[in-house]
Order: sequence, then C-alpha cells, then structure tokens
Amino acid sequence: MYNEYNRNGYNYGYPRYKRENTVVDDELISLNLALEMIKEAVKEEKETEVFFENLISKAPDENSKDILSNIRDDNKKHNEILRFIYSNISGEVLENLDENKVELKEGSYQDDLESAFLKDVLAVKKYRRIMGAMPTSRMHTLIMSILTDVLRHASLYNYLMHKNMM
Repeated sequence: MYNEYNRNGYNYGYPRYKRENTVVDDELISLNLALEMIKEAVKEEKETEVFFENLISKAPDENSKDILSNIRDDNKKHNEILRFIYSNISGEVLENLDENKVELKEGSYQDDLESAFLKDVLAVKKYRRIMGAMPTSRMHTLIMSILTDVLRHASLYNYLMHKNMM
C-alpha cells in the first residue's frame, strides 16, 4: 500500500491546499447520484423506443434500417443492464413507463439523426460519470459496455447523416 500523499504534499497529482472544488470533484459522483442518473435513463426507455420505430420507418434504404434496428436493439439491451444495476444496488425494481405518456416530436429523417447523434454525445459524459461510481468491477464493466456502444452509435449516426447528404 502507498501513502495518500507523496513527499511533495501532492494527493494523486493535486496539491493538498487545492484539493477541494477541483475538476476531479465534478467528475466523481456519489453512488446515489449515479442511481438517480440511471433511473432517469430508464425513464426515457419508452420514448426512445417510439423514437426509433419512427426513425426506422423514415430510413431511405434497407442498410440504414438495419443499422438503426441494431442501435435500437442495443438500446433495449442497455436498458436491461441499467435496470439490473439499479435493482442490484438499491434492491428496488424500476417500474415501466406508461406508454400513453410518450409524445413524439415530428422531424425530418436528417433532423432525427442529428438529434440522436447529439443525445449520444451527451450520454457519453453521463455514462462515464456513472461508471466512476460503480461499486464493483462487474458493474463497471457493464457500464463500459454501454459507453462503448454509445460511442459506436454516434459514429453510425455520423455515417448515416453523411450518407443521407450525398
């Protein structure tokens, strides 16, 4: 084991006197905040499902439909993972959202792709912060799988947007 401070008074690269209110403190969140973030992500499940069904129906070709269907299926898997983690940590099972409460905003195919891309870019930061709060390596790995899928999805949206502009 090593001492928390090295001989120069630094705690993991930060001086002792400047340790509070650093950038690190914004990145490291509590497990309770991570659970709240997971709960919010699960609440968006039905909205995401309806969004993808609409987006897939607008896709111009079978290749695009296949790509979007795979992303949709990944999102369903992510939701199951998040529910597993939440219930494993909190002991509570999250309820499903009522389907009647979902409102779909109509937009063009390109607008919907851009919206999905930007949402995934924001999700990267959210999942990175959640991952840092996970209490076990198993849960850390599960969040990492979601995070890498979200990054892959953003690349695929980028590809579809570019392909649609040609």
